[in-house]
Amino acid sequence: MSDPSWSFLLVGSFAAVGAAMALGTLAALLRYRRTGEFPGATPGEELPRGRLIALWTRVGVGAVLTAIGVVALQRQGLI
Repeated sequence: MSDPSWSFLLVGSFAAVGAAMALGTLAALLRYRRTGEFPGATPGEELPRGRLIALWTRVGVGAVLTAIGVVALQRQGLI
């Protein structure tokens, strides 16, 4: 991958997907904490503890993907 534009597009896409995954899931979790309803769930439905753990893990994975992408882009001098 010698062409910087392809590197930026590929690595930047992974970072963007990670950021979207983390921020979107975090927003849904914050809404659940604030209102007690999860987006797309039936009203009054409780989320099992395992599902909450999986969602918080998804936030963590998204944040890690974002960080890896940003660091890779910085090391290549693209941002």
